[in-house]
Amino acid sequence: MTLNIIFIVLIAIIALCIGLLLRRLLIRRLKNTVLDDWVIHTLGILIIFPPLIIAAIAAPLILKPDWLITLRDELERLIPPSAIIPLAWGFIETVLVIVLGVGIARTIMKVTVRGLGENRFDINIRTLIGRISYIITVIIVIFWILTIWHVAIDLPVAVLGTLTVAVVFAIQDILKDLVAGFYILMERPFHIGDQITIGDETQSASHTGIVEDVQMRATQLRIVSGEQVTVPNSLVFGGIVINNSYYGERRATITVTLPQEAFVKEETPQKILSMLQELDAVMVKPEPAVMISAYTGNQVTLTVRFWVANGQLATVSDVMYTLRTVFPTADLAVHEPAGNI
Repeated sequence: MTLNIIFIVLIAIIALCIGLLLRRLLIRRLKNTVLDDWVIHTLGILIIFPPLIIAAIAAPLILKPDWLITLRDELERLIPPSAIIPLAWGFIETVLVIVLGVGIARTIMKVTVRGLGENRFDINIRTLIGRISYIITVIIVIFWILTIWHVAIDLPVAVLGTLTVAVVFAIQDILKDLVAGFYILMERPFHIGDQITIGDETQSASHTGIVEDVQMRATQLRIVSGEQVTVPNSLVFGGIVINNSYYGERRATITVTLPQEAFVKEETPQKILSMLQELDAVMVKPEPAVMISAYTGNQVTLTVRFWVANGQLATVSDVMYTLRTVFPTADLAVHEPAGNI
């Protein structure tokens, strides 16, 4: 009997060593693939079982036949053979579905995040889509397990549907922001670093600033006065958005009010245009323009429009200073400071 036990222990040790060797080779083989670590290590554990099962089948052959018969009779008395096989098979299927299902869900999430990263999607949207794919896969695994044990899915589906309706009704405003945020991240009407102006249909533009972050629920702006403003994405999606950084040039408008005796119809506009052409910061194309916009009593008002490169607000001040030196008696006013910023 002692010799038999020693043989059984040796067989078990040999089977375990073979299984661990196969596990090591398999993990090394799958390490550089797209499979998640969960799947790799799960397959590594599963590959240990075949040698152990073979050892378990071979080990009783060493024992005495009467011992096997006694063991079989006891098992048949406790559990009917007709119930053992379906129960064992259902348990094995459940374990395999859970292990492989979770592994597949993690792999899909990993591949999704990596694929969206190659397309330069924002890290927040990549993580969100990856988690959604993970949750969907896990839900499929749960329903699969219910079908293995022949559990009616009518009740779980009804409960899930009721909970979904209640949750959607409770967070409908948040869902609006999430849908709008998904649209903004997909369509990209503006990017982080752009200067935008946000308004709506009933009001003039209310917020102008630099886009610091675009999240799924809100867009963060650093407005021109220095504060950070968090705007819900539904307002951005349903409102008027002006992207001040989309084009490389901006128009500025200055009015020049002169006494009528200091105004010469052909000479004064030409003098202003020549002055603008001498300033390097004023763009040549589109061309500057000067027009008479008003006669008030003994005064003439000229409207000067010119274009500057985006972000060069100091150019407006340079033009104002130069106009003041050319027309010291004129009244000057800025109406479009290169983009209302």
